[in-house]
Formats: sequence, structure tokens, C-alpha cells
Amino acid sequence: MSIKATPSLILSMSALVAAAVAIAMIFAALDQPWTGLSLASRDNAVVIVSARGPSNGLPQGAVVESLSSQAHTVRLEPIDVAPEPDGAMGDYGTYRRFLDRQERLSRVLRAETVDVETGDGKIFSINPEPQRPLGSLPVAFWVQLSVGVFAWLIAASVFAYRSADVAAQLLLLSGAATLTFAPFAGVYSTRELALPGTLFQWLNDLNFLGGSLFAACFVALLLNYPRRIGPSWLGLAVVGLFLAWFAAQQIGVFESMTFARRFLVLIGLMVTFGLAGWHWFASRRDPATRAALQWFLLSWVVGTGVFALFILLPQMFGIDTSALQGYAFLLFLLVYGGLAFGILRYRLFDLGRWWTGAIVYLVAALTLIAFDFLFLFVLHLSAEMSLALALLVCGVLWLPLRGLIWSSLFGARDTTTESDRFRQITDVALAPPGTDRQADWQAILSDAFRPLQVETQGEKGVALEQEGLSLRVPGVDGLTGLRLSHADEGRRLFGPRDIDQALHLLDMLTAAAESRQAYEKGVLTERTRIARDIHDNIGAQLLSALHSPTTDRKNLMIGQTLSDLRDIIRNATRPGLPADEALADLRAETAERLAPTEIALEWSVRGNGDAVLSPESAQALRSVVREAVSNIIRHARATKARIDIEHIGNGIRLEIADNGHGFVPSAATSGIGLANMRTRVGSVGGLFEVATAQPGTAIRATVPLGEVRSAAE
Repeated sequence: MSIKATPSLILSMSALVAAAVAIAMIFAALDQPWTGLSLASRDNAVVIVSARGPSNGLPQGAVVESLSSQAHTVRLEPIDVAPEPDGAMGDYGTYRRFLDRQERLSRVLRAETVDVETGDGKIFSINPEPQRPLGSLPVAFWVQLSVGVFAWLIAASVFAYRSADVAAQLLLLSGAATLTFAPFAGVYSTRELALPGTLFQWLNDLNFLGGSLFAACFVALLLNYPRRIGPSWLGLAVVGLFLAWFAAQQIGVFESMTFARRFLVLIGLMVTFGLAGWHWFASRRDPATRAALQWFLLSWVVGTGVFALFILLPQMFGIDTSALQGYAFLLFLLVYGGLAFGILRYRLFDLGRWWTGAIVYLVAALTLIAFDFLFLFVLHLSAEMSLALALLVCGVLWLPLRGLIWSSLFGARDTTTESDRFRQITDVALAPPGTDRQADWQAILSDAFRPLQVETQGEKGVALEQEGLSLRVPGVDGLTGLRLSHADEGRRLFGPRDIDQALHLLDMLTAAAESRQAYEKGVLTERTRIARDIHDNIGAQLLSALHSPTTDRKNLMIGQTLSDLRDIIRNATRPGLPADEALADLRAETAERLAPTEIALEWSVRGNGDAVLSPESAQALRSVVREAVSNIIRHARATKARIDIEHIGNGIRLEIADNGHGFVPSAATSGIGLANMRTRVGSVGGLFEVATAQPGTAIRATVPLGEVRSAAE
């Protein structure tokens, strides 16, 4: 039965491998004698940098001539303290001699007593401890061990979730290579003075094997990532070439150790830059692929590029940079982090401006360093003059060039001003019926984002889709939602800035649509009021006038109708009416109506006369008074009508009574006149009541002042 390699199983096994390698390397580093001496090469001699533990008391800065035990004596040479033989030995003959000297020194250091002869002829005896204490391991050792472990774990984490991806497989192999070359180098490059020759050779050779596989994996990786170049076997052929090169140098095909261990690796690094350039050109219309490539370029250029420029390349010209190599391994963590994000396609749409800015500033820094090296080592200027000239050249040449690059890459593509954009959106929101609002809205979005493709979609919410290839814009105000694909004609991905811009456009469209809807609601309300006024008052009064038995009565009702019609027209635009003015007009009208009937009018008003009635409340008040007076004239057989008005807080209380024969209120609730009055008062939020007055009838109503519109409304 086969066991499926789940992500958790892969991660667990990877952690165990990392722990095993780390423990083995720590043990190899500690399983060496410890003298407490820290030696370095200065002026073609070996000097004491510091002395502690067993060597406490040896003079700092003294030249060490030789180390002796009872059986062996070894005179020290600067080559003995070289941290990294690959860049310091030159040829394999020197390397073999170096390994032989390491073996002899290792035997001396394992003696119970070691005599240290200094340049002034003094001899100091020390008793080395059989094992190196953990605290004596320098920072460089832990840096290189951590780089190997974390690079392996990052690669394994990507592989755990992308095991079928060739790029993830190659990344895993490169992680294994880093777990080999970085910790192994940490053991021998941070040794106190010597390791057994065989152990040193194994560590150093495996370090070179790991470094070769690392370079080969990245060449093979770029043949498959972010898209395949050539046949599938080509990547494996590259790995095979580097392994064959390693075997050739192991059997002595090459005489120069520097050439054998640096040339093909540097060629591989240069090939990776060439392949990355090809991918960059090929992905010019594929922004998702280019964004994934940006993760690689940023990490690779910053990490491997700087390592090659300041560590490997100087060694080709005889400059020993081995002292910096251990710390420079930290740059490889950037490489693995960038590749992991790229293969996992993590937030591709977030790279944008800061990625380009990082590359631009990195190139600026490298340009400054290059000019500084040129002036310092080629023209042999002083350090101060070299740096000053480098800064001057970069300031004069580079800064304008950087501005040109930045403006060409990120110059404003959307030249539409905010006011123009708002005008366009307002036109869409306020477009009359029959206008193709959908096409106009789509044109606005196309102008803002320049997508290659626009299609309808029904989902809600602004969101990025397909790792930034598409931007979803929901529909509002009756418009259909849209999906925009391939921003800026396919040159970039959509990102958070585009989400903000889409939300901004939607907010403007929604605000304009809400304003239109509020306007339409106001128009509809006003139309409804006018229609109700015409239906309830004008229609009823004209019908009554039509059937009036006398000419005088007909003329009176037509006059009232014309007055009501003027009120309806005036109220459409009038913000409000002073209560005392409305009541005065109503009193005059009522007195005029009652005069021919010989019905006496008692009119009283109490309270604040400065109140202002809304048009709706004023019309309701008129309707109640007119209808009640009409009922008194037609049905009450009264000789007196009393109208009592009182201002109460935010309203007017009204009572209309007569001394006629009265009626039973419950029997009159279905009358049209009373129903109209009740509806009128209720429409403005008032109260209406009919009661007997003993004698006669009383109508009571409370009408609120209502909300008074401003003149602008």
C-alpha cells in the first residue's frame, strides 16, 4: 500500500532532515581541540588577534612562528588561516599542500601540550581542551547554518503544496544544495586553526558540489519558470553538465582550482540573467507571468547578483573575499523568499511601484559602487576623492536618468480630471429614459483602466480575480456588473489602487443616483399632492357647482374653486405660509360664504400668530374649514357658526361648531365630506373628531405646522 505524501508529512520529514544536518554540523564543529587562539594573516605573517581560555596571556598582535608538540612541529604560513580555499589556493597543487598542512596542524593541536613560538623567539605552552565549547562558535558559523536550514525549509514548504510543479521540484533540489554548501562551509571556514585533512576535503568538496547544484538548479528553474523554454529534458541536461564538471575537477582535469570552481558557476549565474531577460520580454503581454517573474528578479538580483559581484567576481582577479563569504550567504535567503512567493503566486498584484523602485535604487547603488571601484583601483585616487567623484557622477548622470525611467514606467495614464470624471458619471446617473446608460458606464471604466476585455457579471462587491488579471465591478442603480480583464491593455495586473479607484467611481455614481432618486421622489410627491388637491377639492367643487340649483350658489362655488386652484399652484413653489395670514384669508372667505345665509360667524384665535404652516398643513386646514362650513350651510339649519382656533406648540387645534339640529356622529362616518376631511387631516399627521354640541354639531381637528421647505427646494 502506497502512502500519499501529504503536505504535513513532507514538512515533517523536511524538518527532521534540517535538524539532522544542523546537529551533525554542530557536532563536527565542536569535535575539535580548542586552544582559545584567534589567528589572522597580516603582512605575510600569522598574528594573534585574541587569546582566551587555554591561551589566555599570550600577547595580542604577536607573530606566531610555529606550533609544536612532542612529535610534530609546524611552522605557520598565511595560507593556514585562509577561511575558504576555493578562492585563495589558486591551483590544486597548493590545495593539496594546504590539506596536508591542515592534517599536520590538527595532529599538533590534539596533543596534551602545544608550544607556541612567537616572532621574538618566546615560547608559550598551552593545554588545548579536547572539545571546542559551544560559545566559541562565531556568528559566521550560525549565519551559514541558518541560511542552509531556512533555505531548505522554504523550498520544502513550497514543494509541499506544489509537488507536481517542476519549478517547485527544482526549488527543492536547490534547497538541498544550499543545505549542503552553506553549513558545510560554516564548519571549515570558522575553524579555530585546523581540521583533519580528510574531513576538510570532504566538507570543502561537498560545499563545491552544493554550490554547483545550486547554480544548475536556478538555470534549470528558469528554463521551466515562469514558463517553459525548450524541451523538458533541457533542465536535467543542465544539472547533468554541472555534475560532470564537478566530477572532472575531482579527478584532476583542471589545473587551476579558481577556474574549476568559479568559472562554470559564474557562467551559470550570467545565463540566469539572460533567461530572466528573455522571460521579461516574452511576458510583456502576460502581466501575471511578469509579476511572478518580478518576485524572482527582485530576490535574484539583490541576493545572487550582489554575492557574485562582491564575493565571486573579485576572486577571479586574485582578491581574497573569503572573510566576507560566510555573512554574504544571508543574501541567499532573499533568493528563496522571492522564489517561494513567485511560485506560490503570492499577491502578485502588490508588487507594482515598490518593486520597480527597489530595482531602480539597487541599480543606482551598484552604479555608485562601480564608479567608486573604478576611481579607487584603476585610477588610484584617494578614498575620499573616489567617493566624492562617484557621488558627483551619479548625481549628474543617474538621477535624471532615474526620473526619466520612472516617468516612462509610471507616468499618468489616465489624463481625465476629477471634475471631468464626475461630469461623465453625473451624465450616466441623470441620463433620460432610452439612453444606453450601460454603454456610457462601461466607457468610463474602460477609460479609467484601459482593459483588453470587458464582460458582464452578476456578482457583488469590488474584488480582484485571477491573481489580479481581472477586476470585478458590481452593478449599481440598475446597471449590470462588469468584469474588466488585463489592465492597461495587458501591460499590468489590477491591484489595490485599482480597487480604490473603482470604489471611488462607484461612490460618485451612487451619490449621483441617490440625488436623482431624491429629486424624482420629490417630484412624485408633489405630483401626488397636486393630484390629490385637484381630485379632492377642485373636482368635487366643480361637480357641486355643476349641480347647484341657483346661479348665486354656482358662482360662489366656482369662485372658491378658482381660489383653491390658485392655492394649489402657489403651494407647489411656496416654502411656507404664515399662520396668521392663512387664517385671515380663511376668515374673510368664510364670512363671505356665510353672509348670504344669515348665519352669524364667531371667529376666535388664541396663541402665537408667528407660526408658519407648511403648504400641506395649510391646505388641510382650509379643506376642513370649507367642508365643515359647507355642511353647516347645507344641512345644519343653524343660525350661528363658531370657529375656535388655538396655537398649541407645534400645531393648531381647530373646533367648528353650530347650533343646528345636529346628527348622530356614528351615522355620518361614511359621508364623503367627512371622509375627505378625515383623510386630509390624517395625511399631514393630524387628528380628526366629530361630536354633538348640544345643540348642533362640533368638528375638532388638530393640524401640525408641518415641515416647511426652504425656498431653494
